[in-house]
Amino acid sequence: MRIIRITKIEEDAIERISFLTIPQNSVEPSEYILPIYKGTVSGLPQNINAIVVTSDLQGVVNQGGENLLLGEVLADNLKLIFDIYFPTIEREKTIAFLCGDLYADLTKRGQSGNPINVWKKFASVFGWTIGIAGNHDNFDDNIEEIFSIKNTKILINEIFEIEGLQIGGLSGIIGRPDKNFRLQEAVYLKALSNLLNKKPTILLTHLSPKILEKEFQGDERVTETLENGNITTLFCGHSHWNTNQPYNLKNKTQILNADTKVFVLTKE
Repeated sequence: MRIIRITKIEEDAIERISFLTIPQNSVEPSEYILPIYKGTVSGLPQNINAIVVTSDLQGVVNQGGENLLLGEVLADNLKLIFDIYFPTIEREKTIAFLCGDLYADLTKRGQSGNPINVWKKFASVFGWTIGIAGNHDNFDDNIEEIFSIKNTKILINEIFEIEGLQIGGLSGIIGRPDKNFRLQEAVYLKALSNLLNKKPTILLTHLSPKILEKEFQGDERVTETLENGNITTLFCGHSHWNTNQPYNLKNKTQILNADTKVFVLTKE
């Protein structure tokens, strides 16, 4: 069984992107910063030299009078970042992992919408783009379009293999099943447990586990399920953790919370 381990993440961001979003308890947009960090990872297969991980890009950037989704601008910036900081890394041998909530609207906080343009941008930049949907990603009747994008894979509740990596993905959160990308608690936790039983190398969830000792917000039931499952490396978001470092559970599952952060992790 292949094991992926994040071995180092630098504390300081190598680049930052400013964006607009509507903060909590407000109706007016404010400026925020998306940090981009670099680090290293072990266990990648021969034909994969780097991975990019991000989540919760719920912002808008105005370029030339046009409002673009933060994820679209990020993808374009990552091309330049690879040229400057990672000139020997081929983007064609890089996998981008998107952990959900890639849409934003400056008319209302928490608005749901279609992030298909973000997926298309990432697909044009990297060899593979693999991800899940968050509770604010609403593809409506156009979800088939994302299945047709070359070198992309959106995981609703399944395992996908690439270059010997078993990538598990569970979209959405726990909530009312009549709402967008939400599952009843028992259904969600069962699906998560089933994915862990398949021993994924990497697991993507929108929900983060809750880490009481660190005061990291998330869901305690997700934490329990992960600790009782097979070891994996989890990329997640939804709840913001005030750290850019991975956290190891008791069973050695490694967690990287990518809420409003970007990580470029190259082969050790």
